[in-house]
Amino acid sequence: MGTWGTGIKSNDASGEIYDDFFKLYNEGKSVKEISEKLITENRELIEDKYDSNNFWFALALCQWECKQLETSLFEKVKEIIESKIDLVIWKELDATDAAIKEREIELNKFQTKLQTERKVAKKIIKTKYYNSIFIKGDCFIFKMIDGNYGGAFVLTDEQNTEIGANFIALTDISKIEKPTIEDFKEAKVYVRREKDVNNLFARFGKIKIEVNDIPQIGMVNAMDFKKDKIEFETIGNLKLYKQYKIGNSYSGIPWKQLLQILPNKENDEKEYGKPKTKIKISKWTKWHWL
Repeated sequence: MGTWGTGIKSNDASGEIYDDFFKLYNEGKSVKEISEKLITENRELIEDKYDSNNFWFALALCQWECKQLETSLFEKVKEIIESKIDLVIWKELDATDAAIKEREIELNKFQTKLQTERKVAKKIIKTKYYNSIFIKGDCFIFKMIDGNYGGAFVLTDEQNTEIGANFIALTDISKIEKPTIEDFKEAKVYVRREKDVNNLFARFGKIKIEVNDIPQIGMVNAMDFKKDKIEFETIGNLKLYKQYKIGNSYSGIPWKQLLQILPNKENDEKEYGKPKTKIKISKWTKWHWL
């Protein structure tokens, strides 16, 4: 149970259920249909001692926001809150006395909210879908804040999704003249040494700060492009022989940040030292015998 606060949605389980509920709600499915689907598909979560309450709290909040809170669900949530079993669980997870007290206040406020009818049901917001800006294999260039041209290589693309994501690798290209496709064939992924947060215990925010080599590979998306637009030029496309595998942990790259990362290289290396990791773009664009 990843927890970052005492609120009803301040944990991974509740947040995910809430998001899943309203994704289906915005697709036009009924509250009853969504609730049954979530209960069926989250049996493991429901049976988990530490996350079960968070599931029911999130589902009750969603139904309440839609003005369709089931009496049986309200009674279930009321029993959890009034029995204080949720506070016992927090104590088992080594929460501080102050955090437990704050949680109790939040739960009591939540129960009061559920007993007060919402004035207007939450509106259905039709989901907009996007195609990614680039095609896999595209090589695009842009002028950075230092006046030089930089470049990024596109590792993935997608069509008709909620954000239109491309995963891209920022290269080490930095030239006064416009780069060519030959520059991309010889380029490396820009690797930056930076502070990396190692979450030792996600439940209550115990973390360790380390300095690691971080390849500048991340996600840009079509949804944010209009509001954070940059000028770029696609100068060619290189075929990928090896597909990029998206891991569980990745970062998004704001479009305008692409213009700033490489020009800060000298300052980064002064502070954290030179990276040792080297990754060539040809890792994906050259045929490798198995």
